[in-house]
Amino acid sequence: MNALELQKYENWCKVSPQKVYVDVLAAGGWKNVFRNDLPPWASRVRNYFNVTPRCLKRLPEDVAKKAAKRVQRFVFELECHAVQTYNNKPQNRLKNADGTLAPPVFKVPAGCPAGPSDEVTSLWWTDEIAVRFAMTDFVYKDECGRLWYQMAAGSTIFHYGKPVKVKAVEATYVAAKGQNDTPVYKLINPDNSGGSNEIILKNPGPYDMIGEVGQEFAVDPMLEKVPKYQGSYNYADTAIVGLNAHDRLDMKPHSGREGFYLNPADRYSPLQTRKFPPRAEVMS
Repeated sequence: MNALELQKYENWCKVSPQKVYVDVLAAGGWKNVFRNDLPPWASRVRNYFNVTPRCLKRLPEDVAKKAAKRVQRFVFELECHAVQTYNNKPQNRLKNADGTLAPPVFKVPAGCPAGPSDEVTSLWWTDEIAVRFAMTDFVYKDECGRLWYQMAAGSTIFHYGKPVKVKAVEATYVAAKGQNDTPVYKLINPDNSGGSNEIILKNPGPYDMIGEVGQEFAVDPMLEKVPKYQGSYNYADTAIVGLNAHDRLDMKPHSGREGFYLNPADRYSPLQTRKFPPRAEVMS
């Protein structure tokens, strides 16, 4: 399926979530499929792409920090933009004695895009701070070798307690309290589509992270399974494609209505064994 065909649920019904996922990768990711608002039906079945791990093991801190830095593509783009912007200011374009331009003050990191994307340039400075600190340095590996990244405490506010009224204020408050004073952990597993798997685990703490390095633990006893609090698949993860895309494809389409989200019978099953619900059920 191409991007246009992927916008129609009747085409999803004919294949497995694995087939849809592979075609999304070929299309360049979810934000190329859903360039505008996410249709409600896509939000309702998002968890058919969410595969829960059975067990996790925390990685050594040096390995985890490298992994966390490598996966945060959008943060890397922000850093590129900051360096390029500084270097391009007239007062910073120094000249050699012979009048030729001197090398840039700061070296542009390898792999930087030639110019910033709209996602980068449209970000408010307050949101940029939130993006830069969205992920911690704690990383876990599951039984299939997938890496799960622990998000900052402020990202957990929709997964416990009373309904959120002022997102920015409440997230900042929880971030200030810290993870050891927060009842749940939020972990994400980016899947190369711009999106990510997500789980919410209960904090038996007060602890900042889960388990000792190299210690394997079962996920199920800690897993939040209450529908309105449980983890759900992200079509646009903040750390990967930016806050604006995440708001458009994940936050704005969210519904707290009971029964809105449809879930696979087995949360641990692989994508190729799953079947999407009938169109009539999804569109109801």
